[in-house]
Amino acid sequence: MFVNLVTMFARNPFVQTRTRTLIIVAITTIALLAACGGDDDGGSTPNNVRTPITADLLPTVISSDLAVGENRFSLGLLDQTAEGDPVVTGADLHLRFFLVDEAGEGTLEFEADPEPIVIDRFSTHLHDDGTVHVHEAGETGAYVAYVDFDTAGDWGVEVTGATPGGEDLEPVRLSFNVLEEHFGLAVGDPAPPTVQTILSDVIDIAEIDTSEVPIPEQHDMTIADAVASGRPTVVAIVTPAFCQTVICGPIKELFDDLYEEHRDEANFIHVEPYDVECARSGEFQTLFDCANPIVEEWGLRSEPWVYIIDSDGVIAAAFDGIASLEEMQAALDEVLA
Repeated sequence: MFVNLVTMFARNPFVQTRTRTLIIVAITTIALLAACGGDDDGGSTPNNVRTPITADLLPTVISSDLAVGENRFSLGLLDQTAEGDPVVTGADLHLRFFLVDEAGEGTLEFEADPEPIVIDRFSTHLHDDGTVHVHEAGETGAYVAYVDFDTAGDWGVEVTGATPGGEDLEPVRLSFNVLEEHFGLAVGDPAPPTVQTILSDVIDIAEIDTSEVPIPEQHDMTIADAVASGRPTVVAIVTPAFCQTVICGPIKELFDDLYEEHRDEANFIHVEPYDVECARSGEFQTLFDCANPIVEEWGLRSEPWVYIIDSDGVIAAAFDGIASLEEMQAALDEVLA
């Protein structure tokens, strides 16, 4: 049987206006889960008894927007016994996906082996004098599989595998919801013709970029102009200084690597999801109060995001949270071909 996640959600400012939703913040969320054993074909125990998870290694679903069709499905893995950082990286996982009925019984639909992704976490801090200080936060990672859901509703995933040290994971089953349609932008959607603040609108690039080393060329055109240019476009919506997940800085660095390699072939645009002046002031109840219009226009509920947009202005790939350079490079190669 699959049972619903009972999660202590962290407030994230990326919510639609009028509906300040609580969502899981990638990797940092602490989940309280329950599950019970079943037979090999995915059936539930006859008496439907719920038993708490006792596994030391606890997987968590960290994808923030799952819907019918192809999805980039992300998991985190936490060591509940760890005294320090609980994130477990580089494990060899296997996933079994089940469609769950009203009685909580699951039918096995398909299986997948996720790819482990590891990045170094860091964030930047803006001082009052405008200087930037980098805070390193160690290594973190996730596990990504590209899967296709054919039905909306309740789904479950059974996670098995082994750690890099060879320790077997006790099977854990998690439940999650698949929507009829994505609440944000999805692959195949046209990129909105966003007119964000660019370099010509400000005196100092620090007003629109909190990167340790801002790149002016990533702020010299609007998204509206970029998607109408007839060239592919890569958009990074990240905030190194005010990131809620401590992975915006690393993702921005990967975006910068793509820029250095392909700036003559594609447009590269960086947008801070918050108004930097507002965020630096500290005069707000939540960072949502400082959200740039792109947050609502693009339907963002998590951070960071990187979008690959083809020469026709259509979203070809979307990366939510942790991503690898190889993933983004492959998606960009597709639209450059």
